[in-house]
Amino acid sequence: MKNTMEETPNKDSIQLVKEQYPEIYRSYKIVMTEQFKLFCDKHLDYGMSNISAGTQLESREEINFALTGLWYRISDKISRWKNLIIKKRQAQNEPLIDTYQDIVNYAIIAQMVEKGEWKK
Repeated sequence: MKNTMEETPNKDSIQLVKEQYPEIYRSYKIVMTEQFKLFCDKHLDYGMSNISAGTQLESREEINFALTGLWYRISDKISRWKNLIIKKRQAQNEPLIDTYQDIVNYAIIAQMVEKGEWKK
């Protein structure tokens, strides 16, 4: 059997996944839409300053300050994830899927901050 990439060198990876793994493709797109909706809902609640922490995110120092804050938020979420799984506890406040969503959204925000795109 030939390697699919060899058979279709002009197709990009997204198109190949869509064709070869339609359920994963469909599910991933749904999750991405859910993630974006959650991001939008929370962004409207929190605004810009919870990430920029009162800075303009113009200097490397200000960017690193924001990224450090994001690191702490992600670290807290990972600690919750680890604690619930290792201790086999039931979540008391919000389902574990909320933790996954928060980690993903914080990671996307970190990328935006790093690229200088956390702006109106």
